[in-house]
Amino acid sequence: MKIIPSSYSKPIFTEDFYEADVWGGRARGGSHNITLHALFKMRTSIYFRGYFVRAIQSSIRDSLWQDFKDRIEEVSDINSYDYLKDFKINDSSMSAIYLPNGNIIKSKGFRASTKANTANMKSIAGATHVYIEECEEVGEEEYNKLADSLRTTKGKIQIIRSWNPPPKEHWLVRNYHNTIDSQYEGYYDLEPKGIPNHISVKGTYYDNIKNIDHNTRARYERYKDTTPKYYYSQIKGLVSDGGHNKVYNNWKRVSLRDYLNMDFPAVYGLDIGDTAPNALGEHKYNDGKFYDHEMLYKSSRQLKSEATEINKGVLVDKLEMLGVRKQQPMIVDGAAKDAIRELRNAGYNARPSDKSPGSVKSGIEFINRAENYYTDTSINYESEYNGYYLETDQYKVPIDGKPIKGNDHLMDESRYAKVWMRKKYRITL
Repeated sequence: MKIIPSSYSKPIFTEDFYEADVWGGRARGGSHNITLHALFKMRTSIYFRGYFVRAIQSSIRDSLWQDFKDRIEEVSDINSYDYLKDFKINDSSMSAIYLPNGNIIKSKGFRASTKANTANMKSIAGATHVYIEECEEVGEEEYNKLADSLRTTKGKIQIIRSWNPPPKEHWLVRNYHNTIDSQYEGYYDLEPKGIPNHISVKGTYYDNIKNIDHNTRARYERYKDTTPKYYYSQIKGLVSDGGHNKVYNNWKRVSLRDYLNMDFPAVYGLDIGDTAPNALGEHKYNDGKFYDHEMLYKSSRQLKSEATEINKGVLVDKLEMLGVRKQQPMIVDGAAKDAIRELRNAGYNARPSDKSPGSVKSGIEFINRAENYYTDTSINYESEYNGYYLETDQYKVPIDGKPIKGNDHLMDESRYAKVWMRKKYRITL
């Protein structure tokens, strides 16, 4: 079968790898090439179990799934053979079987919808190939759970991540790439860190120029003058310093010793998780400054697996082990009514967080008016804070008060506590 990949994406067809990043600017042909790779591997592999994956499952239908079917038709035209007759296509489940060898590809979302929690990825344990589109929308914790679940020995595992440039503190950049100064202040190019079995290939519309209308090319170039930030990131494929996209900025570290010596009002915040972490922090306030300290960052499943015995419930047992003070206010996710009831029954001063319309946006604005510090032992605070970004609209403009959901458990509990303290102590900033 003859296939024609774009020049910039040839490494994913010719090189040996475990993880591949296919990234860059708009119209580079990223989705085209990863679906072409899926079709190629599906036909030529002795054993292939593939998955098309996006942050939201429903978005796969009009993106990777439709692209995959388009690739079959295109390859059929190139080779003068109707490959569609060799496939059993199921549009309802967005899956396909290549009948000559029984190889299968399916679709899976990290979340079923924008309001859903992280999905159960155990069902893809047997996958050999995972194709993730717009991976910048996927949280580090979500991705690690997926990658950790891949364990088949029936075929070589390959993960291909297609993404548009996120800010430089994003895990895709931080964990896999080094930043290189560009000619544009605040924007960077990337080079791979040299991690074994990892490749990184960047493309822009220049690599796909023969398929881009000349009017479209002219419009892309005009963005350099009309909307330069969009031009640098979405056309040139450069990574920004992230300041304009981050939910919070300029948080600083404070030593744990100094924090423990602070005799200021203190409140706990708690975000409840099952497969996601139970995130517990303690928060102090004084003179326009908030101080955060991480106390717990483990899921209920982790707590259960670590417990030698369970007396009052895994979470309550853990809080008692940590020495959490029962009379100190604990502001808990207002949607976790069962957890709040359980905590109160155990004697904790658990109170629901504010879940009123607009509370997230107003809470973020309030916190941004304060100075914020976190203890130097709070490694998950630092990780979440550095990767906590706003959603963007269709033009990649940040949407105020609308953080990207995912790796945000400590960020949430921190907001619960600080908003409650604002009302309790009549804080004006």
